[in-house]
Amino acid sequence: MSLQLAESQPEILETSDKCLESPKYSCALGGALAVLTNIERVIPIIHAGAGCGSNQLLSFRAGGGNQGIGYVNGMNTPSSNMQEKEVVFGGEDRLEEQIRATIDLIDGDAYVVATGCIAGMIGDDIESVTRKFAGEKTPVAYVNSSGFLGSSYFGYEEALVALIEQLTEKRETVKRRVNLLGFVPYQNLFWRGNLQVLAKTLRDLKLEVNQVIGDFSGLDGVKNLSSAELTIVVSSWVGTRPARLLEEKYGIPYVTFPNLPVGPRDTSEFIHKVAGRLKLPKARVREYVERREKKAYYELDIAGDTCAQFAAALPFAVVSDSGTAIGITRFLANQAGFTPTVIVINDDPPAEVREELTSRLENLGDGLTPKVYFEVDSYFIRKILDDTYHRVILATSQERFDAQENNRIHLSVGFPALERLVVNDTYAGYEGGISLLEDFLTKFIMPY
Repeated sequence: MSLQLAESQPEILETSDKCLESPKYSCALGGALAVLTNIERVIPIIHAGAGCGSNQLLSFRAGGGNQGIGYVNGMNTPSSNMQEKEVVFGGEDRLEEQIRATIDLIDGDAYVVATGCIAGMIGDDIESVTRKFAGEKTPVAYVNSSGFLGSSYFGYEEALVALIEQLTEKRETVKRRVNLLGFVPYQNLFWRGNLQVLAKTLRDLKLEVNQVIGDFSGLDGVKNLSSAELTIVVSSWVGTRPARLLEEKYGIPYVTFPNLPVGPRDTSEFIHKVAGRLKLPKARVREYVERREKKAYYELDIAGDTCAQFAAALPFAVVSDSGTAIGITRFLANQAGFTPTVIVINDDPPAEVREELTSRLENLGDGLTPKVYFEVDSYFIRKILDDTYHRVILATSQERFDAQENNRIHLSVGFPALERLVVNDTYAGYEGGISLLEDFLTKFIMPY
C-alpha cells in the first residue's frame, strides 16, 4: 500500500478568506499567559479587557486537559480590566495603578505585564510604565502579546524573548548545562509530562537541565538561560526564536528535533543528536541507549499480542500539532505496525519547515506515506477526515462527535481536550510508546 503525500489541500478545500471555523489554538496573549503562569513566583499582570484574561485562562485550562492552576493563575490573575475610559483616554495610568497594587498585595520574584488587543490598538506605552518601577526590589517586565499579533505559539515565543531581553544577563557557562524548550503549556496537552520525561532522560546522560516552565526553578530558570552550553528545542519551529536570541546574545548554540520522541526508535535518535552536539562519551551513550531500548522493546513485546488481536494493520488518522502528530504517527507506524492514512497538522507551522515535517512522515513502516495536510480550519479538517478511510482517530475533542457518528474510535491527543484530565501524562520517551498503546488499545478492549 502506498499513499501519496499531499503537497497541499485538495482544490475543493481551499480555505475561505471570509471566516475561520474553530482553529485549535488561542491568540498571542493566551500563549504568553501559558508561559508566565507556569514560572514559579513570577506574577503575570494582564493589561486588557476583563474578558480577555478570564477567557484565555479558563478555556486553556479546560481545553488543555482540565489542568488546574498554579501559584497565581486562573481567575486570581491580576488584570487592569480596561474599559471604555481607557479606550478613549489611554490605559497607562490604570496599568501603573494595577502594577502598584499587585506588588503591594502579591508576593513574587518578578512581575510581568502581558498586553491584550485593546492596549495594542490604542498604543499604550507599556515600556515607559514598567520603567517607573525600576527602583523596586523585584523586577517589572512586559510582553507585547496583543492577540492580533499571532497565535498562542507566537505568544509563547514572545514571552520567552521578552524574559531573555529584560531579565537575563550573562552568567558563567556551566559545563553540560542545557536549556529545554519547545512545548507550549496547555496548547500541548502533555507539556508537563513531556518536559519531565525528556529532562530525566538528559539527566541520565549526566547533563544539567534548565527549564523555564514546568518545575520549581522560578526566576532562576529564566536567568540560567544565559549559562547553558546548548539549547534543545523539541520542535522545528516553536521555540527557535528565543533559541536564536540566546545564540545571538550569549553565544549559546541550539539544536532542534522536529517531533516529540515517542518510543525507543525516535528517543534514541533524539539522544544521539544531543550527544553528538555536546560530544558526550560515545561508550556511555551507547550503553545507556542499549539498556533503555532493551527494556522498551521487552514491554512492546508484551503488548504485541493485543496489538495483533485487536488492531493488526489498523488504519488510523491523526489531528494535532506538528510535534505530537508526527511523533505519534511515527511510533504507531514504525514500531506498532498500524497504518497511517491521513495526518492533519493544525498548528500552522511556517512554510520553511513544512518540507522537513512532511519528510518525517515518508516511508513509514513498510514504505507507507500517509496524506499530510496543514490545516487550521475545523470545517476543512472534517472534510479531509470524511474523505479518508480510517477506523481510529487520534485528534481533539472537536473530532469525537464525527467519530461517533461514523463508528470510529476516538482518543484526544491534542488541544482542545475537554473530556480527559492531564497532569503529568506523556507519550514521550522510551516508555511513552507503551503509554500511548495503553490509551489507544484500551478503546478496543472495552470500546465506549
